[in-house]
Amino acid sequence: MTEKKLVVASSPHFRAHATVQTIMGDVLIALAPALAAALYFFGFKAFTVIAVCVLASVVSEAAWQKLMGHPQTIKDLSAVVTGLLLAFNLPPTVPLWLAAFGSIFAIIVVKHFFGGIGQNIVNPALAARAMLLASWPVAMTTWAV
Repeated sequence: MTEKKLVVASSPHFRAHATVQTIMGDVLIALAPALAAALYFFGFKAFTVIAVCVLASVVSEAAWQKLMGHPQTIKDLSAVVTGLLLAFNLPPTVPLWLAAFGSIFAIIVVKHFFGGIGQNIVNPALAARAMLLASWPVAMTTWAV
């Protein structure tokens, strides 16, 4: 008898019982020190940018899925993570409408136009930052503590 020593299979090679929600929850826990630092160093301005980005991300995800007739997945926390990551990449003095616009762009254009979570070709938060920087360079690069 021959013994199998090498098994060739497609990925993932390691399987776990984690869900998207638990993974995103772990990411949020990992981002908690950065959140605390942002609030400590930049105060209420950082809080408002973070709140606007997260809220706009969650609302745009829910609205897009409702519009497309897809099941709601806002409970998986991926939109919250995207909003928080985008907020961490914006200056604290950015106009709030710009933060909201970036969040909507990240969720609808970068995430959902490519098929949703796991299907996007780039990180939605960083793609939104790049778009905002290219479109409004002065607002994205002029700020003070």
